[in-house]
Amino acid sequence: MLRKNLLPLCLLLALQTVVQIASANQQILPTSTHQPAATLLLSQQGAYQLLSWSLDQQRFTEHALLRQEVYRSSTSELADAELLQLLPPTEQVMIDETANSWQHYWYWLKLVDSNGNQYWQSTQSVADDSQSALQQSATQPGLLVSAAAHPLCKAGATVENQSIDCGGITIGSSCSGDSEKQAPVLTLKNATVKNLRISATGGADGIHCSSGNCTIENVVWEEICEDAATNNGNTLTIIGGSAFNSKNGPGGKPDKVFQQNAKNSTTVIKGNFTLLGENGKLWRSCGDCSNNGGPRYLNINGITINSTLDSPAGVNRNYKDVATIRAVKVKNYKAGKPKICEEYKGVVKGKGKSESYGEQWNTAACNVSPADVSGF
Repeated sequence: MLRKNLLPLCLLLALQTVVQIASANQQILPTSTHQPAATLLLSQQGAYQLLSWSLDQQRFTEHALLRQEVYRSSTSELADAELLQLLPPTEQVMIDETANSWQHYWYWLKLVDSNGNQYWQSTQSVADDSQSALQQSATQPGLLVSAAAHPLCKAGATVENQSIDCGGITIGSSCSGDSEKQAPVLTLKNATVKNLRISATGGADGIHCSSGNCTIENVVWEEICEDAATNNGNTLTIIGGSAFNSKNGPGGKPDKVFQQNAKNSTTVIKGNFTLLGENGKLWRSCGDCSNNGGPRYLNINGITINSTLDSPAGVNRNYKDVATIRAVKVKNYKAGKPKICEEYKGVVKGKGKSESYGEQWNTAACNVSPADVSGF
C-alpha cells in the first residue's frame, strides 16, 4: 500500500524519454525535445509497483495507438528487460505484483501505433538524491529531462480554461480528517490537470471541478483525505491514475472517493483507474445535498479495484440517476462483494436519511450486468 514511510524504492523520479527502435537489436536513439508520447509516474503500494501514464493523444491522431507493452529490468539496459504486460490502448495503469520491495527497477513503456511506429518511455526508481540522479541522467544519450511543472501546479490554485501538466510533482495542503469544510487542493474551471501527485497528508477536499468540463489524467492520490475529487461542474473525466485510502489514515474512516453534486452532470472514469486500500464508495451521487435532485450520470469503462470496497457506485433512484458500468476488475471478487451498483433514495439535507435499496443489476438506474465484472 502507498505509505508515508515508504521503503527506499519509493523515492521515485520520472525520467522521460521518447525513442524509436532503429534496428533489430533495439538500439536506442534520441529523438527530439518534442512533447513525449507518454509521461510516466511510478508509485509503490506495499510490495507492488504501480506504473501509470498520460498520453499525448495528438501523437496518435493520424495513426491510432494499437498496443502498449511494459518492460522491466533490474539494470538500466533495455536488452536485459523482460516483457511484463501487453496492454490495450485504453489502459494507462499497470500493477507490477512480482516486484521485490528491496530491488531497484527500470521500467520501459513501448507504444506501437497502427502504422508500426514505436515510441518508448522510461522511468526508474532511485534510492539516492533525486535531483542528483536527474542531473546525472540528463547527460545520458536518449534521455530527456521533463519540462518544469506549470506554475499553477500548487496547492490552492485555480485553473481556468486551460490544460496544465505538472510533470509528476507532489502538492498538498492539509488534512482535517473527514471534515467536509476543507478547501480543495486544486480547483478546475473548464480545465485539465495531468501528471500530478497529491501528498499523503495534504489531500484536504481533493480536486474540485467547479464549472464546465474538467479532466484529471494520471493523477496519483497518495492518501485520500475527505474526497479525491468532486464534480460541481458539467462533465468530469478521470483518466488513469490511482488513489489509496488507509483505514486509520489522515482522512478518517473509509468514505467515498469521487463525489458528484451538480445536477444534470456526468462523471466518466476510465483508462484503468486503480483504487487501492480500504474505501467506501468509488463514486456517489450526493445522497443528502441542500436542494438535492438530479439526474446525475456515471460512466465507468475500465477500472481496477485492488481494494476493500463497499461499492463502486451509489445512485439515487428517485432522482433518475444512471450509472453505466463496464470493464470492472475486482481483486478476489465474489458476488455481492463489493456491491457493484447500489441504489438509494436521495433526500434533501435535513429531511431524512438516504436509504439503500441494495445492489441492483440491469435496471434504469444501474446499467450493468454480471458480465461487466471480472475477478483477478
